Amino acid sequence: MQLEKEIKKSPKSKVEIHVTVSKDEISKIREKVIDDIARNAKIPGFRKGKVPRKIIMTRFSDKIKNETISNVLYDSINQVIKESEYKPISEPVITDLDELQPDKDFTYKAEFDIMPEVKLNEYKGLSATKYEYEVTEEMIDKELETLRERFATLVSVDKEAEVGDYLVIDYVEYDENGKEKTRKKDQTVLLDSEEDQFVKQLIGVKKGEERDISLELDADGKGNKVEIKVHVIVKDVKKKELPTLDDDFAQDVSDVSSLNELKEKIKKELEDELKRLSEEKTKNELTEQLIEKNDFELPESMINYEIDRIISEIAAAYRIDVESLKKNKEEYEKYRQNLRERAIKNIKYELLLSEIAKKEGLEAKDDEVDEEIKKYAEENKKDFNELKKTMKSNNSYENLRYQISLRKAMDFIFNNAKFEKTEKLEIDKEDKGEVE
Repeated sequence: MQLEKEIKKSPKSKVEIHVTVSKDEISKIREKVIDDIARNAKIPGFRKGKVPRKIIMTRFSDKIKNETISNVLYDSINQVIKESEYKPISEPVITDLDELQPDKDFTYKAEFDIMPEVKLNEYKGLSATKYEYEVTEEMIDKELETLRERFATLVSVDKEAEVGDYLVIDYVEYDENGKEKTRKKDQTVLLDSEEDQFVKQLIGVKKGEERDISLELDADGKGNKVEIKVHVIVKDVKKKELPTLDDDFAQDVSDVSSLNELKEKIKKELEDELKRLSEEKTKNELTEQLIEKNDFELPESMINYEIDRIISEIAAAYRIDVESLKKNKEEYEKYRQNLRERAIKNIKYELLLSEIAKKEGLEAKDDEVDEEIKKYAEENKKDFNELKKTMKSNNSYENLRYQISLRKAMDFIFNNAKFEKTEKLEIDKEDKGEVE
């Protein structure tokens, strides 16, 4: 195609093109459009393909014009992109368009986004804090108590039930009109709190006792109350019995021979977990520095795509209906805006690590990828060869290779960091083991 083009790279990884298509090319494309329409036109009184040109030109004038413009834009944009050094990551958008006129050149402007240029300035020797941690006896004892709770048994007791006990009951529930609604047998109920109206009325019962209970419920979610009755038959009163902490217990719950060995195993697991958490905290700080020292602009299309991905991920995890969210446009846009910084950080982090992996030769080898697949297969009781075959067929094998290379790049940054200060880590008891 005969055309003149001007290509200009703009900020935020955007490319602008200014294209002029010669009138002769326009005429050729227009004639082809007319021929295609004439060949397929169905007009009463004429055989298909035999409609006079004059009628075609009159009846289909708008269609001829629109299809000519569409074909010119499609063919010329593809040619310009093919001949340029830039590869679009977004659909080209027309920003200025001349009127299509006979015997005149046709000019338009368009723009599209390209992959951002990542320049590595500084990623070795970044300053970092070395975090230290200590596994305390209290932490080990807490894990042991968790194990005792997990392997606790319920034993029958001949006494009045109190908070913390368990009841085995049959019950019949009646609606507000006294009609039987639900009948259940052999239900185990924990008397966990006297604040619960059901539990409160069962405190003090004994095995073999029957009791009628009144419950006040919200009928419609608007505060309108109804009273229902429940008839309870107590078949047993039980309490939780924790196993004794001794060598027998240790052998029952783990692959060790003594309680001391179990404690050492728990200590080692806690140390490994705290080491992972402390390294993760350091790596988060290094990530912030990495982006700050090697910053670059991102195209809007890339940011919007990542925001869409994050929303889809959140929606899947929490079963959120995204279409319902979109109905309130103002709230949805505010929600997207709140995710913007997170999306930008995600993209920059990945692109920088990818560039470092290339520069330092950190691509994952086949045996490294296979090792991860084997580990996953063993944990999920899947056949390694079948899983690998499936992953290779849907490209997830190469995606895993890419993810491993990113992790290796982050490890490279961590291992080459300068640890200029040390800080103690403590476990936040309220957050149940999260590093403060």
